[in-house]
Amino acid sequence: MRSSMVWIMWRELKDQAQNRMLWPVYLLLPLVGMAAPVLLSISSAGLLSPKLAAVDPASAAIMQSVKQMALAYGWELERAAATFMLRVAGGYFMLMPLAIVAVVGGYAIVGEKQQRSLEPVLATPISTDALLLGKFLAVLLPAVCATVLASVLGAAASMLGFYLLNGILIWPDLYYWAATLVLAPLIGALTALACLHTSIRMQDPLAAIQITALILIPALLLLLGVFGPTMLINLGVLGLVVLVLLILSLCAYAYVRRSFNREEILGRRG
Repeated sequence: MRSSMVWIMWRELKDQAQNRMLWPVYLLLPLVGMAAPVLLSISSAGLLSPKLAAVDPASAAIMQSVKQMALAYGWELERAAATFMLRVAGGYFMLMPLAIVAVVGGYAIVGEKQQRSLEPVLATPISTDALLLGKFLAVLLPAVCATVLASVLGAAASMLGFYLLNGILIWPDLYYWAATLVLAPLIGALTALACLHTSIRMQDPLAAIQITALILIPALLLLLGVFGPTMLINLGVLGLVVLVLLILSLCAYAYVRRSFNREEILGRRG
């Protein structure tokens, strides 16, 4: 199965490289991501403004969180504010695979249907697991690699920029890296599985992308709305969200695997 899966993955990656409609997704989102930590960390001084906190309850709550962070870690307020904003930047990287995978995954199966290249593959002895896992990894891995690269470069640039402006050395903490290295791949995996499921049943890539977005974005916004603010300050809540996403991803793969019917897809030819 392994060699078949690798062949499917390599084949899918070649198709992605030849599809110029996907190039802006792989270029623009990482570039924005690299800039986000720099801009947020440099602008973090605004969190310490007493005037803003006096008129805006949300700013007052953020300032209180920053003060608690500074007290807990023995940091300067400026360093605590910058670190807090870097955690916020981690939220962008957490969702970046969703945006990339939702677009790329929409073409994973629908694109082959349109090119009439899927049916010959389905007619071979390649197992369903090899086919789905090959497609899944080809859609997920480039998005995760782009996210990790952008987050590392953004973190390095924010460290340099903040040091030049304030003379204080900062570096993203555990929450930033947990969002980038753990939550982002899990959200990307869930998105890839949703894309595969919708792509199997759709005949148009744009329709597959839209349906995936309609399914996932409200659900993730609800999850982040409930746990998001607490995740920035509580490792236990962060671990709970990781566990929930992992369980959802495993359940989603089982559902996609069970609902995949190659005979039905072959029967739709023409």
